[in-house]
Amino acid sequence: MAGAAIAQGCAGSCGPLGARMMLTANQETRPGGIVVVGASASGIGVALGLRAHGYAGTITLIGDELTLPYDRPPLSKGVLWGTHVAEDIALATAEEISEAQIDLILGAPASSLDIERKRIVLADGQQIEYETAIIATGASSRTLPQFDGFDNVITLRTWDDGVELQRRLGAGARLGIVGGGLIGLEVASSAVRLGVDVTVVEPTAQPLANRITPVLSEWLLQQHRDHGVKLHLNAVCTDVVVDGPSVAALHLSDGSLVPVDVVLVSVGAAPNVGWLEGSGLELDNGVVVDQFQRAAEDVYAVGDIANGYHPVYQRRMRMETRSNATEGADHLARTLTGSTKPYAPVPFFWTDQYDFKLQSFGLVAMEDAFEFSWGALEDGKWGLVGRRDGALTGFFSRGFGPQLAQHRRDLNDSFERSLEQTLTKGVVQ
Repeated sequence: MAGAAIAQGCAGSCGPLGARMMLTANQETRPGGIVVVGASASGIGVALGLRAHGYAGTITLIGDELTLPYDRPPLSKGVLWGTHVAEDIALATAEEISEAQIDLILGAPASSLDIERKRIVLADGQQIEYETAIIATGASSRTLPQFDGFDNVITLRTWDDGVELQRRLGAGARLGIVGGGLIGLEVASSAVRLGVDVTVVEPTAQPLANRITPVLSEWLLQQHRDHGVKLHLNAVCTDVVVDGPSVAALHLSDGSLVPVDVVLVSVGAAPNVGWLEGSGLELDNGVVVDQFQRAAEDVYAVGDIANGYHPVYQRRMRMETRSNATEGADHLARTLTGSTKPYAPVPFFWTDQYDFKLQSFGLVAMEDAFEFSWGALEDGKWGLVGRRDGALTGFFSRGFGPQLAQHRRDLNDSFERSLEQTLTKGVVQ
């Protein structure tokens, strides 16, 4: 098995996660083996997981950025605070990748996939053949047309985005956040810590309505109000005031005029499927995969880009969570090394804001019955549990109360039983 072929290519500028790295694929990478497109958390997770589970063939990892794989959740927290440097968020060092004998190609976006010829074409024209292809190209931040082309409008998805936002958020800066989802609210809490004047514009009355209960949504908004964040709910930006190349103020549908020095557009993410048009894969809110994360013969998709069939919920789900990247990568590595167990993760996400960590396990619906298993909202630690017909559907927690571990075990056990029943009935996709 060939060792990892990693060539230094700084050209006078080294990347934030170690030296900038480039590999000439058609000269140094042997065709065949497993090719992972996307040096994301799920991409590097699959590559390292394959080695951990005994795969001995060639592994090639392709990334479009000129950086080693890195973790994205800290971009809205530690990177903005200045407490996390590049090495703190790297998911693997160059030495670890080399020791795992993973061939690495950086700064090389993929442009097309030919599943008939089993070939991946890169934007520079290089062609890489594969025996098995893994799509891990994730998602990109959505934008809004009224903000196109301005130099002080930022989305937060990459290391460069985080560095640029951190550079602009000095004490006293006025930050307008368009979108009150998880990323928007995390940035709001981080920016307040830096002494920034923060305004959040959110088109709904209840942010995160598809993720948390109305009671929790109102509690979360109150945390932001208590820290001085100005919230405009049921409002959208209808126009902007322009000052040269920058946005100077936001006109809102509620009649407000919000002066800004920086604008963060945080209105969700779209799966990176453009390069897969014409490939023959089914594309529908991502890459459609079965319960084994398989998109076609010898082609798999993992992480944010995968729209998979969940055998417990018996419906398709695209989960944009850090836990799904980790768990999906490990499951796929096991599948490719012999496991036949379907991928049926317990949905999980967390958010760090101010002095608390809010965690969500499972999927709860508004028709579920909710009760506090421990603590209350005014306490430092609490757990809000959802049940349907007496059965646990999921729960939220702040802190690590005494029932947390037991609820996690109960939920995992429930999933295992449901999965076994589903497989017994032969319900597959």
